Amino acid sequence: MTMTQDRTDERPAPPNGVEPVVLATYGLTKSFGNTLAVDHLDLTVRRGDVFGFLGPNGAGKTTTIRMIVGLIYPTSGYATVIDHQVPREKIEALRHIGGFVEVPAFYGNMSARRNLRLMGGLNAQVDEKRIAEVLDIVGLSERADSKVGDYSHGMKQRLGIANALINSPELVILDEPTSGLDPQGMKDVRELVRELGKDGTTVFLSSHLLHEVEQVCNRAVIINRGRVVIEGPVSELHPEHSSVKLLTSDQGKARDVVAALVGAQQVTVDEEYLIVEANDGTVREMVGRLVAAGVGVDAVIPAREQGLEDFFLGLTQSSDVDTGGAAGVAGGAR
Repeated sequence: MTMTQDRTDERPAPPNGVEPVVLATYGLTKSFGNTLAVDHLDLTVRRGDVFGFLGPNGAGKTTTIRMIVGLIYPTSGYATVIDHQVPREKIEALRHIGGFVEVPAFYGNMSARRNLRLMGGLNAQVDEKRIAEVLDIVGLSERADSKVGDYSHGMKQRLGIANALINSPELVILDEPTSGLDPQGMKDVRELVRELGKDGTTVFLSSHLLHEVEQVCNRAVIINRGRVVIEGPVSELHPEHSSVKLLTSDQGKARDVVAALVGAQQVTVDEEYLIVEANDGTVREMVGRLVAAGVGVDAVIPAREQGLEDFFLGLTQSSDVDTGGAAGVAGGAR
């Protein structure tokens, strides 16, 4: 994937504080025979975003990225990167992009430094200072002259990010960058992406891991079966209702006590928890009644603190129902 040394921070400040659009898709659609992998996808990524592209495996994420970088052609619709339309102006668009799709590839018998020198030089002349700089950013300075074939999977992922940054692109696209990593490797890559965001780099991060997106992204879109389910600031991608999760020493007795307060239809069961539709005032009274009835209250978790996980599952399950008999994403579509 080619990149450029031009930077958007040389552009004039946008009017009214609205950052310019770096990446957008318009009705982007891809069919493989009778299988609809991506279904009229519209999304917008602005300068400075760490944008989460979120969905379960098979949702169409990698297929979308392949269309954005021109590896495959859309059935209909198009993408734009810094106002260059893909696929029509693919070469011009790719000059603004760094990143990798699926797994970054390197020459195993060469050092990390030599790989970066070779790959970076495919698009523009890269000086040794820049190579040293990106190796330092990803924490590989001490292994810069080791053969990449001796690298761990996590080190190769970090080298992939270094290669994405080598020509100072305006947009970095990372497709499942923590895939296959151990917990420490996942933590390292997430911290690296978080630092890129703090430095003002625009990142498009594809992931099926809810916790990952919550930790590093400021905006996100959730897709399922190739369609947008919801898009917005990560801080707002939580349930809007006022339910709480309730865990007590006696869930059966607790259900009776709470149902008498809020109504039986407002109380449901989710694994070991009771889910109660209740506002703040009702929650306080509910806890008081449980204590008075001799029921120990172990946990009361507000809906907004349940994170993206429950919200994501609910949205994608609803999407499955809504699409009904529509063509889904088969086999290799991701």
